[in-house]
Amino acid sequence: MQGPRLPSPDELAKRIHNTIVAPEATLDDVRRFCEESKKYRFGAVVIQGCWTAEAKRFLSGSQVRLSVGVGFPMGGVTAESKVAEVRQTSLLGADMFDYMPNIGFLKSGMESEFEGEVRRVVEAAGGRQVRVILEFSVLSQEEKVKGAKLSERAGAAGVKNSSGWGRGGPATVEDVRLLRAAVSPKVHVKASGGIRDLDNALRLVDAGADYLGTRAGAGILDELRERLAR
Repeated sequence: MQGPRLPSPDELAKRIHNTIVAPEATLDDVRRFCEESKKYRFGAVVIQGCWTAEAKRFLSGSQVRLSVGVGFPMGGVTAESKVAEVRQTSLLGADMFDYMPNIGFLKSGMESEFEGEVRRVVEAAGGRQVRVILEFSVLSQEEKVKGAKLSERAGAAGVKNSSGWGRGGPATVEDVRLLRAAVSPKVHVKASGGIRDLDNALRLVDAGADYLGTRAGAGILDELRERLAR
């Protein structure tokens, strides 16, 4: 059976969000990921907020966007804290945000509180894209769908299946299809977690993922170029 169509390297690179949010990441690690992202022309780099100013400087002169993780990785801090993170890192150069909402609200059936927090973060972003991370490994199917729909209603630009950290599981085709069906076409879907090779990346894109969060972006692009050269 024929697999997904091979995209051009530039086409796939734009979908890749080169991600370095591990707590032990050093300044040199952030610099390396930013330089790598400039070289491969990735769509974005995702970092922890403490590196915002440095990463913005490393990305200078490129079109690679800078996404900052908000409320990482558990999302249990107050909405006020998340709003402060968004405002401060916006001033430091963040272009968009991968945001962990309070999953406990969602699991408690506190829909208005969940939606209200998302809305406050979106408003604080001032027009910058906000992606809401729905940690699928701890949610029921109903909660996944509900979280996606509430996020769209609150104004989120995108939804995402996992933080890729801690209890976050690997992205699956089923995860992506569920998110794609739960939100309207104006809301993008980002797959994250366990995306380490080209075939997996292509399956997720084919299922409806607009963006791919991964630490293995360079290897995936190199694999694509090798396959196209055969």
